[in-house]
Amino acid sequence: MRFQDKVVLVTGGSSGIGAEACVRFAEEGASVAVVASSSVEKAQEVADRCGNGSRGFACDIADVEQIGTLVANVMDAFGRIDVLVNAAGVFYPTRIGETDEEMYDRMADANLKGVFFMCNAVAPHMIEAGGGRIVNLGSAAGVAGRSNYIVYSAVKAGVINMTRSLAAALAPHNINVNCLAPGNTATPMNENVRTEPEYEEIYETIKKNTLSNRPFADPREMAGAIMFLCSQDANAAHGTLLLMDEGLSAGY
Repeated sequence: MRFQDKVVLVTGGSSGIGAEACVRFAEEGASVAVVASSSVEKAQEVADRCGNGSRGFACDIADVEQIGTLVANVMDAFGRIDVLVNAAGVFYPTRIGETDEEMYDRMADANLKGVFFMCNAVAPHMIEAGGGRIVNLGSAAGVAGRSNYIVYSAVKAGVINMTRSLAAALAPHNINVNCLAPGNTATPMNENVRTEPEYEEIYETIKKNTLSNRPFADPREMAGAIMFLCSQDANAAHGTLLLMDEGLSAGY
């Protein structure tokens, strides 16, 4: 029960890695503010799985005004935020010659701007409370390039380095900021890659280049890594990148 009586805010909490993180935090005693991008009902479904007084919220993290409202509502509901997990994001191909400005802006706003402004809104409450934990979700695509996901790779690299800068700013306030970089993980975000014929070439490339026997990892394991970074066992971790990509980046 490492998170007994803690309040955990998880963006992207209604599906994938975020949802698994919500459930696992609750299993160890936390109350969870589960955030979906638009549907409070979807968020509440996960909150109901969590119990412990957990609640669902909706927020488009690409909208800074909505972020301010979300954080205020969570503080009103729970009185504190001990842990912030920035798991929200979007994932789609951004190939050269096929990507327009709207696609670029949506990718950058959801995956990079939203992470910064969530931290910007929550950190002052953690400072006032005397400390906290923040985990940002980067990606293995932010460590090595991806020819079909150029903008995604770029913004996730931004998340990784922004995490280091946030850690430098917040470590003196007893706030640990770290980054989990998942590789290919079986979530609804990439179900098309795993199941649709038009993505078969991408799937085969992933399978060929993955060193382990699992082209797509288990999201519950990624949730476990998030919990480690939020636990006392990671007290010394500030600005750390934890890469979990089934060996994809290790070489061959």
